[in-house]
Amino acid sequence: MNFKFKKYNYCSSNVPEHLVTYDYGVDYDSLNRSEIALFEINSYIWTSQEVENILNGINSIINEDFRYSVEGGALLMLIDKDEAHLFSLRNGSKKKADIIWPTEKFVKFLKEFQEFLQKNER
Repeated sequence: MNFKFKKYNYCSSNVPEHLVTYDYGVDYDSLNRSEIALFEINSYIWTSQEVENILNGINSIINEDFRYSVEGGALLMLIDKDEAHLFSLRNGSKKKADIIWPTEKFVKFLKEFQEFLQKNER
């Protein structure tokens, strides 16, 4: 996939390092226009274990959708065995997903994101 992941620091430069909180997610500049909503996945909460929990949830789908939204992020994920529907929560409530991917593609994205988090000791 062509996604680049990034660790964001939104604190001012005079905040002591031990107090800095980072967001982990997708580099905005690496997204094409049709996938811009994916930037809303960025959050300070992400860990590789959190991604593993989502992957386990997706793997356990039988007849119902798997629904997930990370704390601190603004992306709602509704996933069934065939498709992943991603909604930016910044756009208000709407019925049409901002991004619809085959579930297989979304799983691949999550695995790459998980690898990025592991490299950043998250």
